[in-house]
Amino acid sequence: MHCVRTLIVHASCWLAMGLWLAGSAAVGQAQHLVIGLDNKIDVNDAGQQVPRPPGKDAVVIVDIKNREQPRIVGTLPLMNSLLGPPTNLAVAPNDSVALVANSVEWVEDGGTWKPVPDNKLFVIDLQGSPPKLVDTVTVGKQPSGMAINKAGTLVLIANRADSSVTVATLKGTQVTVVNTITFPAGEEAAAVAITPDSTHALVARYRAHKLAVLST
Repeated sequence: MHCVRTLIVHASCWLAMGLWLAGSAAVGQAQHLVIGLDNKIDVNDAGQQVPRPPGKDAVVIVDIKNREQPRIVGTLPLMNSLLGPPTNLAVAPNDSVALVANSVEWVEDGGTWKPVPDNKLFVIDLQGSPPKLVDTVTVGKQPSGMAINKAGTLVLIANRADSSVTVATLKGTQVTVVNTITFPAGEEAAAVAITPDSTHALVARYRAHKLAVLST
């Protein structure tokens, strides 16, 4: 069963989050909503969270060109998590590619399962029929917040466990890591946003209670 609600837990279904950027898509093009489904935790009758084995996560691609008749055009079996975001999904301004950061890996520990930081960024070609995974890029540990500039050429990824920001270029469906900006250990770079004029970026340094300003 899949929930059709954002950031609400119900039974064994966790709907991570969806992000769509339809305003910049050209007329006549498909426009997409990307939804991450985290299915690694059950909720028992007492309301307690019960970890279960991985393998049930998915990323769902929805065509929302017709707002009154959205339709699912792809479901990819990719691990993703509610732990670590707020914003671990992004769509390029031209609607050609979606990026999904997997914040945590799920590992067995003493008969149960627990999260440990992961470092994967999934690149999904939205123009395929159906949309498909075209690359998996290594970034920092526990990638959480993510932003793409207005031109669709620059990707910034905030990595909580590394206290860093991964800087990458985006060309077509090719994501290339070009730099890493590191903050003092333990500060947890939790989220990142690019200003409308694309000249600066703001990084939330969670445990330091600070906001870093980057020149892009």
